[in-house]
Amino acid sequence: MSKSDQGNTGLGFILKDTLQWSNEAPINYPQVIAGFIGMAGCISIGFYLNNLMFGLLSTFGVMITNDTSSDGTIKKHTTELFRTMATGTIAIFIGIIIAGHGWITGGLIVMISTLAALLGGISRSVAIASVQFVILSIIGSSMGDGGLHQDIFIIPAYFATGSLLGIIVSVIVGFLKKSRDHKVSVQNAKISYKQRFAHWRSKLTHFSGWKYTVRVALCMIAAQSIGIVFHLERSYWIGLTVAIVLKRDLAYSQRRIFQRGIGTAVGVLLGSCLLLWSLPEWNSIVVIGLLGAVRPIFKNRSYAIYAMLMTPLMLMMFSTGSPVTAYLLEYRLLDTMIGCVLAYVLGFYIWKKASQGNAVGKT
Repeated sequence: MSKSDQGNTGLGFILKDTLQWSNEAPINYPQVIAGFIGMAGCISIGFYLNNLMFGLLSTFGVMITNDTSSDGTIKKHTTELFRTMATGTIAIFIGIIIAGHGWITGGLIVMISTLAALLGGISRSVAIASVQFVILSIIGSSMGDGGLHQDIFIIPAYFATGSLLGIIVSVIVGFLKKSRDHKVSVQNAKISYKQRFAHWRSKLTHFSGWKYTVRVALCMIAAQSIGIVFHLERSYWIGLTVAIVLKRDLAYSQRRIFQRGIGTAVGVLLGSCLLLWSLPEWNSIVVIGLLGAVRPIFKNRSYAIYAMLMTPLMLMMFSTGSPVTAYLLEYRLLDTMIGCVLAYVLGFYIWKKASQGNAVGKT
């Protein structure tokens, strides 16, 4: 996408951009191979041990570490992978602890999301980690509501195990391909964390430095309130959608909202095909592995297709060992659309109008 398109928020452009395919990002083959081996491997272990909860949570661990990219050496990439593993495990654990308390849980998720959005302004790496922390905290709160009847340490332990397996596979494949040995990010090395922190603090002296934090807070308050007031069974998908699509740049947020909404709608149609037949265990392993492998490719090249593929992948993972139901598909689509609408209205539209009003007032 050209720089001249960055601020384009017209509906026609958004719909065109949603269907656009980008070849800018090269395919990271070690990431693709590691995604297949890690996700298929964890599901296989879950089936073999007759422990489907391990299969689900360990696969989440692989997904998070597989999303971690680096322009540095294998040593630097490994460090980032372990940092991601630690962040995710802590987030899952916190989510489990705060789960099942109605408005208190909702309020704590809002607080976590708001604080993460604020701290994410320090640097790009912190921003990525903060979004991952929010997403996994919400997932943890959905798993710790008492329905799993698991010890609170078991769930994060399963996630950490999957993350560790993902790290091992990623490092081995990356070493064999030697794709990162001689790449060093010079730009990041020029700016110290102390300088980034000082710059972040200076931005907080103006409201513009708080704008993204306020946008996140408004959307999360609405998401949690809707889920609690209307007793939506899988309302955590609303908050997850908000956390995924709401970006600091307004134009980028709008594009992600439309891409996520359209991709999920098409993905639900694909997921409905799963109602027609039930795949055998080993066929499910292959399909989950393949979807896990191509995820990074489509995430970088067509986010709408990525969202479309993630829907059946999530449905297969959450319904491992049981058939996908129309009820599950309906909830996935409904909650995603609610999250997209909240992100659009409270996280984009009113801020765009306010910016336009200020621009008119200055002329």
